[in-house]
Amino acid sequence: MKLYRILFEKVFDPIALYKVDEDRIIFLDVNPAYERVMKLSRDDVIGKAFYEVWPNAEPRWSRVIRECLTQKKTAHCIGESLDVNSYLEAIAFPIQPDMAAVIFLDRTKLKRSDNALRQRQNQLRALAAKLTITEEETRRNIASDLHDRLGYELVSQLRVLREIASELDSESSIKDSIQKLINSTENIIAENRSLIFELSPPVLKEAGLNPALEELAKNILEPDKIQWQIITKGSAEEFIADDSICVILYRMARELLINAVKHSGASKVNIIINRKPEIITVAIEDNGTGMLKTSSKGFGLFSIQERLLALGGNLKIISEQGKGLMAVMTCPLKLKDGEIFHGNKNIIS
Repeated sequence: MKLYRILFEKVFDPIALYKVDEDRIIFLDVNPAYERVMKLSRDDVIGKAFYEVWPNAEPRWSRVIRECLTQKKTAHCIGESLDVNSYLEAIAFPIQPDMAAVIFLDRTKLKRSDNALRQRQNQLRALAAKLTITEEETRRNIASDLHDRLGYELVSQLRVLREIASELDSESSIKDSIQKLINSTENIIAENRSLIFELSPPVLKEAGLNPALEELAKNILEPDKIQWQIITKGSAEEFIADDSICVILYRMARELLINAVKHSGASKVNIIINRKPEIITVAIEDNGTGMLKTSSKGFGLFSIQERLLALGGNLKIISEQGKGLMAVMTCPLKLKDGEIFHGNKNIIS
């Protein structure tokens, strides 16, 4: 008994002993650490009911005491205690059928560190999403310059060359050279258009997400002879998504389609676009080899998940090895005020 008192009084963490009946939880004893942390005198609590001492206490603190006696084993809870302005962890364990001891551990610093880490993670996610959207804006500006400046010059050059060719005699010595220049210019124009599409497809800006994904599938899947189809639910006119949301979903869908081509061995891909009030979902489904659980946390999927989380969305992978894979991206239709961009700046006009 003497050893018990020494341990009880010398422990740095608050400990309280309680006797429990059907209606009340009575304080039997508290150690000096309890008095110090809870800012109460031992004489003020001994023999009093729990809610006499703590009338505004959160229910979890009394519930854990009863729980350990009911289950006849250690019980645990953790949460904010407004009475002592701390984040506490309570570990309760039975002593006798109607007696319990509870040790309180102060987790306030740990909680603050956890909150700070979570805040930093959210900031990094937001930064990743901003980078994707800013990258799209830069891509769009470069694509616009290529189209408006280089594209027009090339078309103008091609027209002049064709005029020259039409005026030359069929036996002219430079006829073949002019034709070679015409062919070369046509190839450059085609390459320029392809580059513009890869940088930033005009259809995403001009027609919206659904046609852009259709064009994307055609360019990525058809060269590898992969069959595909677009399945849509919900009207794009009725459920309009923010421009930034469309940009992120388009870029992430592109990564998933490229993964399907490179790694899945799929012969068929479905692109499912589902719009409903407040939510848009884009799913990429293939009939490929699927994915092992151990490989489901690759950097590519992690990167997609982080960008979606920054928008209030998420990524869900449904896969079984040998039975294909479905990657489901879900986002809100609208960004909340202050998310990604402040003010009313939009990527797409």
